[in-house]
Amino acid sequence: MSIFDKIIDNISFGSFAGLYNCGNDCLLRLYSDVSEDEFNAFVSEIRTCGSSEKQHSFVDNFISLTFYADNCFFVLSYDKKCYEMRIILDSSSKNLNIEKKTAGKCPVRLWQFEVDHSLIDCGMCYIVQLSDYSFFVVDSAHTYSVNDDKRIYELLRKETPDALPVRVAGWFLSHGHVDHIAKFFDILKYNHDIIIDGLYFNFVPNDHFSSDSWMCSDKMHTELFLREVEKRTDIPVYKLHSGQYFYLDSVRFDVLCTHEDVFPASLDNYNDSSTVLIMTVENDKVCFPGDAGGEVSKILERRFPDYLNCNIIQVAHHGHFGTTSEFYRMCDADVALFATTQIKFDEEFEHYEANRVACNIAKHTFIASNGTVCFTFPLNDSEIIIYKDETIESFDGVYNLWGYEYSDDRKKELIDKYLNSCVYKIKY
Repeated sequence: MSIFDKIIDNISFGSFAGLYNCGNDCLLRLYSDVSEDEFNAFVSEIRTCGSSEKQHSFVDNFISLTFYADNCFFVLSYDKKCYEMRIILDSSSKNLNIEKKTAGKCPVRLWQFEVDHSLIDCGMCYIVQLSDYSFFVVDSAHTYSVNDDKRIYELLRKETPDALPVRVAGWFLSHGHVDHIAKFFDILKYNHDIIIDGLYFNFVPNDHFSSDSWMCSDKMHTELFLREVEKRTDIPVYKLHSGQYFYLDSVRFDVLCTHEDVFPASLDNYNDSSTVLIMTVENDKVCFPGDAGGEVSKILERRFPDYLNCNIIQVAHHGHFGTTSEFYRMCDADVALFATTQIKFDEEFEHYEANRVACNIAKHTFIASNGTVCFTFPLNDSEIIIYKDETIESFDGVYNLWGYEYSDDRKKELIDKYLNSCVYKIKY
């Protein structure tokens, strides 16, 4: 009998609330009505049974520990507010690095990348340069952002010293939607130009009990992604679970929520399968909720009333319906980043209170279609660089694809703004 089986057999408290297939050969067992004392006593038992404790995290109302035994990881977590304990058996992940390096010579920087929005109003890519000149990349761009694999590579190459190869220490994919993962397929073809040290994700499996409500394209692109990744045996894969953290260079990343935390609620809204990360650079924090929606928002607000507070917030789901107004109040961020177009931002602003709350709290709001934006850490007293707008809507193409139509005055306004854009700097 494995150590994991012995651990499961010793659970004599709480109520077994369900078994969940997490995908990638991972299995979750959920227990409800577990007191904190019962959980702590259970942890003490595990520590004496021969497993190796790899990491632990105690943040606000959430506790998480990762153990290793019998060639498997198991992640144990506890939500103090709803008395739920989750145990995840993970037989596929690699060991996350939890050692922080001393910062190197390169300043840590963050770019909100202006994806090519000529034919599409969604798509998201954030690029972090670490102090050793390597990168951490969040998502990629849409299929219709045709040349963005090249544009992303050009930015990475430009910001890497000539004597060094372009190295991505970690590429994080928030969820399986096409506007987040499509151009990564093309990036994988840059075998000799980009070194990728690790892939970080946790996609919901296609056989999820809510999958009948998803679009066929959601399942298709997820399946395609997993097939492509499976071919790349040279790239380590890290399946992220809530409460885990890892370091790349001197930067810390904490996993706040995955689709595993939504169970047993439904995932009719595929966006609630987004993995949520917080990045910490010394005293500065950036939150990446991906496309997270209402179910994830409830979990985050319950678990992390203080830890959500951050300097920069990527507004969820491009500013379409996503996380709640209360979520943005808890974040209380100086900067709100919208991975969308000016047109879509303007159309939706009056309809979504959450967007207005995020913008009212923030000192600065940046919309991706208006040009790539660069932040340098530490943020205090730093300068924000706003680059020249590189792409503009193909109005005929957008109409033919999506049926969106704009007045001549609006088209002229956008064209003039595009033609007159230039690089400028402002104080953080």
